[in-house]
Amino acid sequence: MGTSCQKGEFDKKSPDVDQFVSILKSGDYFEKVGYELPDFSDKHIERLLFYLKDTTIINEFPTNPISSKYTNPKILCECLLWTIDGIRFGTKYPSLEPCLIDTSTYSDLTGYTRVSGKKLIEISNLYINWYKEYKKNPTEALKKIKLFENTPYKWN
Repeated sequence: MGTSCQKGEFDKKSPDVDQFVSILKSGDYFEKVGYELPDFSDKHIERLLFYLKDTTIINEFPTNPISSKYTNPKILCECLLWTIDGIRFGTKYPSLEPCLIDTSTYSDLTGYTRVSGKKLIEISNLYINWYKEYKKNPTEALKKIKLFENTPYKWN
């Protein structure tokens, strides 16, 4: 019972985005929340977008429960982009983990290069612009538009 009281401080069924981000930045997400993503919905997207310019390195972030992959470092904005895609596509976890790769940079030695820094900020603009359009015309087709379709980017 003591464990559920401690974890009860953050409500995974009705999450608060600011609290979620604060816990991620504090480095003790797994201890305070567990190993799953909260149940975010469309109503959370706008507040998640607020943090998309934040490239803070975070120690912990939940990955897809069927995945054994865990790429580090975790970058806050990248994790939030992944969270938004989970909401948009209704899958919660849009890939095995929140790791965005650039498919134009393949090398036999290193594989695909992760997207980071300035590129993540540029990619966040795709989401911000998408949301402006979606807010004006919230159709299912626009919600699920593939933002990476004409780019070299994809979730790992």
